Amino acid sequence: MSKPLLDDALLKLIDAKLLLNGHVTSKDIYRHLGLGRQKVSRVFQDYLAANPGSMVYVPAKKKYMATDDFKPCFLGEVKVGEFVDALITVFGTFTDDE
Repeated sequence: MSKPLLDDALLKLIDAKLLLNGHVTSKDIYRHLGLGRQKVSRVFQDYLAANPGSMVYVPAKKKYMATDDFKPCFLGEVKVGEFVDALITVFGTFTDDE
């Protein structure tokens, strides 16, 4: 998978997790896409730079929580269900627990 395509999928995954669960963790990204800690940290920073105020990190819960101002900015016209189905097809898994 090319770098721009992978980065786009990661940013959409964060949008999807925030929409479905109201939160997202580094573990979500590791589990779904098998990426390293540095890459995942950079993706969260990229997400926050592009969509500031959309989520906040809660250390006690070890997760990013959607704020009241959250609006997905990377899914575009893609419905969250369609994106999840695509993730399952490509990577074989998508869980919304945690």
